[in-house]
Amino acid sequence: MSEPGALRITLVSADFAPNVGGVAAHVVELGKALAGLAQDVDVVTLPLGEARDYESHWQGMRVWRPRLPKAEPFYSWLLHRWLRGYLRHCPRDILHVHGMRPLGASRGLGLPVVFTNHTSGYLKRIEKGGREIAKIRRRLAHIDQVLAPSEELCEATRAGGYGGMVEFIPNGVDTAVFQPGESPLRRDWDLAADETVILLARRLVEKNGVIVLARAMAHLADLPVRLVVAGDGPERGAMERILGEAGMLDRTLFLGSVANARMPDVYRAADISVLPSFMEATSITGLESMACGLPLVGTRVGGIPALIAEGETGLLVPPGDPEALAQALRELVVDPERRQTMGQWARERAETEFSWRQIAGRTLGVYRRLPGAGT
Repeated sequence: MSEPGALRITLVSADFAPNVGGVAAHVVELGKALAGLAQDVDVVTLPLGEARDYESHWQGMRVWRPRLPKAEPFYSWLLHRWLRGYLRHCPRDILHVHGMRPLGASRGLGLPVVFTNHTSGYLKRIEKGGREIAKIRRRLAHIDQVLAPSEELCEATRAGGYGGMVEFIPNGVDTAVFQPGESPLRRDWDLAADETVILLARRLVEKNGVIVLARAMAHLADLPVRLVVAGDGPERGAMERILGEAGMLDRTLFLGSVANARMPDVYRAADISVLPSFMEATSITGLESMACGLPLVGTRVGGIPALIAEGETGLLVPPGDPEALAQALRELVVDPERRQTMGQWARERAETEFSWRQIAGRTLGVYRRLPGAGT
């Protein structure tokens, strides 16, 4: 329940529960945490199926699902019209837009607008330069504050010509759900007592560096390791081929897509979590791994270095380098005491710096600094 002096915050996102993607998870957890800080939180998102407009209360938030066409330009225009009507009946202090899609609909509504730039796809748009940058500059012109979950995305936002305030606030993690413990999966997977489990928990797509990991595993064939892959995608076939050629396919377990509710047990069954990405914001997989007490081996890209305190909570390697990745993994496989110490530090860091309550508090501080918020 909100209290006197609480901000009236509306989060706008085309991606929300029951979807399980990174943006949806961020909006859900941020909204819950803001509500837990006694703020008045609404969410405006897409409808479920063919349902009519409706309002519901969920996890301390009021969720609005206006029935709008998903195709542009109709979506932005009709969402803008819907928001104008909504704000006439439900005055708000802050509009916080997540993702590029609903951005245009937030223009000219008469209240401060915050935009969180979530995705690494933005980096590709900036790289195109020219007209693409001009288009992004126009779309951001009315935004009062940009937030981004990596320093790389902050720099890209500035490079795109946005002259307003830009701040790095990482993704967060639910440290009550994701915490160290025993997992029945080690028994279910029929692991030998001395096997070290290397976990890859991501979509199997090129940008996530999964082929680099498959090649790195060939250098670990002399060690008692098991690669567990929680995720699916178009690169699975190539991974299987490379692992097969290296004689490592029978030491790899592909779980396919795993429901969020099962992931804590997956992390707890692992010994090392690997992030071999070519581009990444603040990796939710990395945060969940840390919260479950796993050391990380990750690449020096995007938001990954913000998670890994080199030599303390994990190891950093260059992107696209199978040999360097294999060497870092080897260092941790052969030194279980070091792994355990790193995992303990990782858990502590997740609690003190990356819990959703911490992230919501930082975000609330941004809201309160904006001219016109709460007036």
